[in-house]
Amino acid sequence: MTGTLSKSKKELLEKLLHGRAISAASPRGIPRRREGGEAPISYGQQQIWLHSQYSSQLPIYNEMITIHYYGALDRTAFERAFTEIIRRHEVWRTTFLWKNGDLVQHIEPSPAHISIPCLDVSTVPAEAREATALLTVRTEALAPYDLSVGPMYRPHLVRFSEEEHRLYLGLHHIIFDGVSLYGVLLPEMQALYEAFSQNKPSPLEDLPLQYADYVVWHRRWVDEIAPKQLEYWRSKLKGAGGRDVLPIDYPRTETQSYRGATERLALDAELSPALKDLSQRSGMTLFMTLLATLHVLIWAYTREEDVLIGCTSAGRDRSETNHLLGFFLNTIVLRTDLSQNPTFLELARRGGEELLSSLAHDGIPFESVVKALCAQRDSSRHPLFQIMFGFQPPLAPLKPNWKFAQMDLDLGVTKFDLHLELDERAEGIIGRFIYNADLFERETIKGMIETWRNIVHQVVADPSRRISQLVPELTELRKTRFENERMDVADVGSLASRPIGLIRSIQRLLWSNRASGS
Repeated sequence: MTGTLSKSKKELLEKLLHGRAISAASPRGIPRRREGGEAPISYGQQQIWLHSQYSSQLPIYNEMITIHYYGALDRTAFERAFTEIIRRHEVWRTTFLWKNGDLVQHIEPSPAHISIPCLDVSTVPAEAREATALLTVRTEALAPYDLSVGPMYRPHLVRFSEEEHRLYLGLHHIIFDGVSLYGVLLPEMQALYEAFSQNKPSPLEDLPLQYADYVVWHRRWVDEIAPKQLEYWRSKLKGAGGRDVLPIDYPRTETQSYRGATERLALDAELSPALKDLSQRSGMTLFMTLLATLHVLIWAYTREEDVLIGCTSAGRDRSETNHLLGFFLNTIVLRTDLSQNPTFLELARRGGEELLSSLAHDGIPFESVVKALCAQRDSSRHPLFQIMFGFQPPLAPLKPNWKFAQMDLDLGVTKFDLHLELDERAEGIIGRFIYNADLFERETIKGMIETWRNIVHQVVADPSRRISQLVPELTELRKTRFENERMDVADVGSLASRPIGLIRSIQRLLWSNRASGS
């Protein structure tokens, strides 16, 4: 079958994307750094830090997760478990300081005890409890972090009833990634709470390695492999970037806007297993299949045959990193060829091969690629690509009393024009389109979601069809105000420093006048 990847390639993709090590520790392993409270900052942390300085009042790196606990809660044991996690992992006790002209991570001492603020909403009417809780924690979640002071975590415990509690945990992205949450934090929290609630000692062994040890090793390793990998990206991305892919509803301002909005989605109970079955029968991973549906969606709206999409690799290809909290992610760019009207299976295969090739060269930090390829940065957009894709596979089974969620709270920010995030859950595939609200109308995104869902239905019905046969006639969807009435937005663009509400009002007035012929 044309879409098939070999079993070994499929397994490699899953490991590289989702943080399962592909190489065991070497005989020498990653060495411990010299004892001390300071260490270099990682490449990924460095870019987050820099970006955070430019947008210090915007919560673009703030995240909020929710850990649900069902049953009577031993609050003392719960706080003790959280405190022990902070003790075990230096990176969650890190602040970021300048020393002798270099940015370093400073490891703060372990706290003796962390008291978690608690909100009781059990007396609020049941239908209003969640809204009340989210209203309270949202303020905290949106507040800026001072990376030189810390901490980079903000726990809030909410009591919904005697039998239901939720830990709303605010985090700055500089100290964690997805594997940190579902592969390290959740298992450790469950194990520690279970032990401490029974007055038992911690069942976890001390960590032989810390995140800062990895950073010291990784910086040396990158110096060795960077020249060769950079040549790959120069060739791969020649002539890429610097243009809009999707038609937008509003013109860009001179400086990139981060005002985001979210539209949630879910595939029905029949469609999700059908996609998984299709992937297995066709020799593809579910990631490849879903990525290909996004490619078809982009083609439907643009007829572009040279498409760039961003995604992230887990960055944990050494077994020593399996049990560490920290930020290991690296952004990669997928440049996929949609020419010659391929079948869906052929498109998925092309995407899979492109993904493997890009992941094989993801050792070099993304920002190094950007510096090498983008001599002049465009301040109005994300470099090299504007569309991001992410897919989270199922979590490892949790204990019966526990549940984890990462989509409870919308912080109203985005770093990209469009970001499709999908999660595979027991109830099916759920997700959200996060979009730049200063470029797209909500109705435009809702239309995209409906079109995407229709594409998925068509793919499941017959994946051997060509992409031109998978989409309805989208003439109306592809039309924008700019295609019909090209307007000179130079004057509007010069107002980038003005309040966005004023800019939008002027835009609407101009478009209204054109539509009325005045």
